[in-house]
Amino acid sequence: MNEIREIGIEKELFLNDIKTDTLKEPKLYGFPYDEMGFLVEIRSLPSDRLYPVLTTLAQEEWQYKLRANKFDMELHDWSFAYGDKSWIDDIAERYKIYSFEDLTQNIYSKDKKVESHHLGIFPEGETCYKLTSGMHVHFSSRDSKTGKVIDLPIEKIVEKMDELFENEILESQRIKGEWEPKIHGFEYRSLPCNINVLKVLKEAFKILRSV
Repeated sequence: MNEIREIGIEKELFLNDIKTDTLKEPKLYGFPYDEMGFLVEIRSLPSDRLYPVLTTLAQEEWQYKLRANKFDMELHDWSFAYGDKSWIDDIAERYKIYSFEDLTQNIYSKDKKVESHHLGIFPEGETCYKLTSGMHVHFSSRDSKTGKVIDLPIEKIVEKMDELFENEILESQRIKGEWEPKIHGFEYRSLPCNINVLKVLKEAFKILRSV
């Protein structure tokens, strides 16, 4: 069987007002946004080669950084930021985020008792939430003739990614072992958004081609 094995990158960013130093809702300013409502979400094209993934992600990020400048705002790849509780509560209600099914899995906890970045919202005192953003790595494999999705050894890939990027995960207070099923394959969800994307892609392609 001839397989096409591809990787794609999804990166989450915060939209911050320069003058007021406050987070803004991306949808209101024409940015691609995460379903949670408070993050800008940019994506590469999926590819079986490294550089198309890298360059399309860079083009997207540059394009929307220029757009942010027009509004006197900036896009930031902070691994986390703090948002006013009333602002996030309003977004949560309007986007109905607490009704979203939690599809996040963790290879170290089959019973889902481990905390996850499903929503990326964590209480921080009475008036504030800690908000997290990540870089999600999409792994997929399909038959080159029929297009049928081919299952990948998810636990093996996730465990290897955890080992390679353990320091970055711990330093950014992310959660090891996270992944989520997708129609085309799965996405690895433990990396912070500000990690070196070239390093990630080099290692991810090595792993994908070796399993």
